[in-house]
Amino acid sequence: MYYEVHTENIAARGHAPEIAPILRRFALHRRDGQPVGYEDLAAALLPDFGEDLMILEPTGDGDYRWLHFGREITRYSGASRLGQRLSGMRERVARFSIDSFDQALAEDRPLYTVHRSTATVRVALWERLVLPTITRDGRRFIVAFSRPLQFREDLLNAVLESSPSGIVALRAIRDTAGQIEQAVVVTANRRAAELSGRPETELLDTDGRESLPFLSDPSTWRRCLYAIDLQRADSLETSFTRDGATTWLRVAIAPLEDGLLLTLTDITDLTVANQTLQMRAATLALEIGRERATRRALSEEIDQREEREEELRRLAETDPLTALLNRRSFTDKANAAITASDAEGTDVALIIVDLDHFKQVNDSYGHPAGDAVIRAFADLLLGQFRNEQNLVGRFGGEEFGVLLQGCNLASAIASARQIQDTLLTRSMPVSETLALKVTASLGIATLHPGETLASLTARADQALYCAKNEGRNRLGLAEPTPIAEAA
Repeated sequence: MYYEVHTENIAARGHAPEIAPILRRFALHRRDGQPVGYEDLAAALLPDFGEDLMILEPTGDGDYRWLHFGREITRYSGASRLGQRLSGMRERVARFSIDSFDQALAEDRPLYTVHRSTATVRVALWERLVLPTITRDGRRFIVAFSRPLQFREDLLNAVLESSPSGIVALRAIRDTAGQIEQAVVVTANRRAAELSGRPETELLDTDGRESLPFLSDPSTWRRCLYAIDLQRADSLETSFTRDGATTWLRVAIAPLEDGLLLTLTDITDLTVANQTLQMRAATLALEIGRERATRRALSEEIDQREEREEELRRLAETDPLTALLNRRSFTDKANAAITASDAEGTDVALIIVDLDHFKQVNDSYGHPAGDAVIRAFADLLLGQFRNEQNLVGRFGGEEFGVLLQGCNLASAIASARQIQDTLLTRSMPVSETLALKVTASLGIATLHPGETLASLTARADQALYCAKNEGRNRLGLAEPTPIAEAA
């Protein structure tokens, strides 16, 4: 398991901007070297940082119990652990957390940690600021700021694993003087493992200079250090020999926070072709021309592969603002779901949701606030329709679509009303100090035998149009006959 524990230079190491002000407030509550009082510190931190805070109490048997579990932590981890024991987490994560909390209480000073998370939906690494406190009646509490440090989406995994190039992410580990001691492998795809000569699982959490043979070359490593320190991309060609065979690589270096993203392209065939050309150049002029053409073809193929990878990223199936399906991917998956429904004779319902008077949000609070509302509403939809049989997508602007498989009209209406009921009781968070109330109009249509997605969508759109005409914040039901047939 990958983890770090630091007691020095915490403010410089932390990625979240909240870490430095939290440390300052902790220092202000330190009196004559005595432990910091929990009640005063909690009153100072909870109003501003409570959504990212955990508060835990030792249970007396080597374990801890959560007394507070911030809303943002719940959103990223997928569930609240309030009242639960820390030992209920995955064994290695629980052990690391208990040890770091014990160390903070024993040494009575803040700790900064980074660790690989349990298998949540999106989070790969978490950073924590661990603060030891004491209550007025002498009990010891841990106050911990916890924030996701790195995300790894399913789509990214698919792109990584299908890439013909090796891709490796490294995180720099620095000493107390700020010098890089190690470059730990955080992520590596299958092709990178093949090039390194070891399984993927054995690459993770290792020092890249030991596990990646080409990084053992001092000049290559210096280029990587320059890229981190200068935050500037670079590329180079290098080689290494294993089992008597030499492999040539083209290495693209890109800075990634306090680390690197390396893209490894095997150019052994191209390099051998170039060497062959050089050896035969003096005597075989005609052959030289042919080999040059081969080299150009190989170079073009490499460029085309890189362009295809860029195209894959550009055509990613998720909406960049909300991480929901974009309209193209929603349409593809919905068509497949309708085909399966026709074959199995199951129900399908479509809900189209449009936030009411959304332009007023942008006009009154600015487009960043509008984007925040869109993201918060997307999280609301994902939370309600978490079942893998449901499809949730953003059609554009403030319009969303939800395809419910195995759902009849009554169930679809109940789900739509749940959306509106939730909006009545919940404000959409915009910032730490601002949350906005919004309403939505919804159009509902259920699939008829043999009906196409286009027809189903058109009927749901018409129902939404009627709901808005009736005054917004309403549900509209599609006509029982498909539009195409009614015409």
